[in-house]
Amino acid sequence: MATDTVQPDQSKPFSHLVTGVVLRAFAAHETYRRSAEAKAAGKLLDSRFFRRDLYPDRGTPEYWTRFTYPFWFTDLLSSLDSLSFLGFNLCDSQVKAAVQWFAEEQQKNGLWYLSLLKNGKKEDLNTWVCLAICRAIKRLHGGV
Repeated sequence: MATDTVQPDQSKPFSHLVTGVVLRAFAAHETYRRSAEAKAAGKLLDSRFFRRDLYPDRGTPEYWTRFTYPFWFTDLLSSLDSLSFLGFNLCDSQVKAAVQWFAEEQQKNGLWYLSLLKNGKKEDLNTWVCLAICRAIKRLHGGV
């Protein structure tokens, strides 16, 4: 059994898809969400909003606004959810831009009808997505 840590290949660009998925685990953990490493990864993720991933899996910016629930891939909502647990808020410029995107997409009835990538009853999923949006935005505004 190897005892040496495998070092990352720094010549490769980071993937916001993978970073966002891994960051969810840090955000969910009471201790690790406060770590410097989680905050640094959060800043990397925040810097990539509305941009294409450098790997072909998420090769176009439109994937930021194609959603899954429960969270499956890295999209705008899953990212805001994670970042809200890491202590990010509306002072972070890309977070503010992402929240603004949701504000512009909100319907007159207060709900969102977004592009969902998962099969199933979209009406049921949409209700959960709307709740997730409200919770994340509340935390980003400094709420519990």
